[in-house]
Amino acid sequence: MKQALAVTALTGALALGGLAGCASEGARMAAEGKHRVVIQVSENDPANWNLALNNAQNLQQALGKDNVKVEIVAYGPGLNMLRANSKVAGRVNGAIDQNVDIVACGNTMKKMKVSKDDLIGGTRVVEGGVIEISERQQQGWTYIKP
Repeated sequence: MKQALAVTALTGALALGGLAGCASEGARMAAEGKHRVVIQVSENDPANWNLALNNAQNLQQALGKDNVKVEIVAYGPGLNMLRANSKVAGRVNGAIDQNVDIVACGNTMKKMKVSKDDLIGGTRVVEGGVIEISERQQQGWTYIKP
């Protein structure tokens, strides 16, 4: 029982240490007056992707490109729209050119047998899309799912 409590206490301390790093990044960005927005796309639908890309563009126009950091995270069926030959590849490339961070789920890539070479250039791959969104929310990012 004591050993289980010690493991639980250690796990909690490690988690709090990780959250402290998240909080300091959040505090720094807030002090700089920057907005941070993470957008989820999990549908294999060009209309949904266009909506997400419009959201990113509208945020940058309304707040000023230097005042907002936008990340679009694709997982599940939404990953298909990040393929180099997708119907929205041109718009995704334009978003990357405008400093929108486009993120692909590595877990989905493995399941779908998709390699980084299959994706639009400039796409960042993370271990898990849901994990990325969760971490961003812990850091104080605004979450949007169009």
